Amino acid sequence: MIQFQDKNIQLDDLLDRMAESLQLDKTRYDLMIQHYEAIKKWIEADELFFKPFKYELYPHGSVRIRTTVKPIGKDEFDLDIALHLKAQWNNHTPEKIYAELKRRLSEHSVYKEKMELKNRCIRLNYAGDFHMDILPGIQENEWDEDKLRVPDRQLGYWVSSNPRGYAKWFLNKANTIKVSLLEKALRAENLPSNDYENKKPLQRAVQLIKTYRDIYFQKDDTYKTSSIVLTTIAGQYYNGEDSIFLAVENIVNQIRRNTFNIPARIKVLNPVNAEEDFTDKWESEPKYYEAFKAFCEHLYVQWQELKKENGIITEGRILKDLFGDDLYMKAQISQTDVIDKARNNNQLGIDKKTETLGALGVASIAPIKSNTFFGDNED
Repeated sequence: MIQFQDKNIQLDDLLDRMAESLQLDKTRYDLMIQHYEAIKKWIEADELFFKPFKYELYPHGSVRIRTTVKPIGKDEFDLDIALHLKAQWNNHTPEKIYAELKRRLSEHSVYKEKMELKNRCIRLNYAGDFHMDILPGIQENEWDEDKLRVPDRQLGYWVSSNPRGYAKWFLNKANTIKVSLLEKALRAENLPSNDYENKKPLQRAVQLIKTYRDIYFQKDDTYKTSSIVLTTIAGQYYNGEDSIFLAVENIVNQIRRNTFNIPARIKVLNPVNAEEDFTDKWESEPKYYEAFKAFCEHLYVQWQELKKENGIITEGRILKDLFGDDLYMKAQISQTDVIDKARNNNQLGIDKKTETLGALGVASIAPIKSNTFFGDNED
């Protein structure tokens, strides 16, 4: 439930509901975890190479930081896994580590049929459900338990990475805000908070920006901006806004301020590993950077329109253009269901002064009649 008379809270509620329907559902999440645990056991049982080592196998990426987005045009999520060996990385070649992971997976009757060799990881494709990217790496030093050396097959040598440290950084940024605008509204009206999954505004902002990215590049994804770049920029520019709308606005405003009318391109470095440039291809292929700026400018313009008192029809059109008809309609239906439920439970009334919806218990709020099955008000 929400303070329906407040436009900003209504909009945040709608954005929250859109983001909620984008993410990994519990059934698929549980299925991913089952497969992940099975792969973990299979690697742990390897007698030829992995078993003698001390190592960890853990998720990273969007699943870990809770910013998953349902891909457009296919029903598939990705799960990123790090195979983190605790050994002297310079005692092994990157080719050896990659080859041993490939060998072990090839020894499994199911995994060998699902394997796809990528530059730094090995992907297992579970068609129609998800794919799992397994990144092999060796801990870089003893004093940083998160920093890894991972093989890069194109370059032919080790590169530095820090997927677990990155997740910690992002979640720390997201958690700088303790109570969101929506949570404050619920507490103010003494209403239950189970309508929200309690995601932070930064996490929701990333989900929405990535979804807009997917729609923008749907016709031609040749120079599509990567999720890691968008997530990192969002985390770096986030200023602790308690509102989803304001978080997105601040992020796109700062992108615009730092990219336009500045001759040099921006660099997006891993915030926990400055050796890792997430935008290195922008140097060799400038069209990636131009495409990034173009889609950020479009998002900026549309977001400015949302700030205006447009009315529900214009606001709906803007949100549909940004995030798609289906996502918007699902969120609207979900919001309407909550309003109906509150009304039928005698939690909702009409403010006699403003004629807007509000929570009962306030002196100016009068109860409204429940709808019958046929849509008529009960006497």
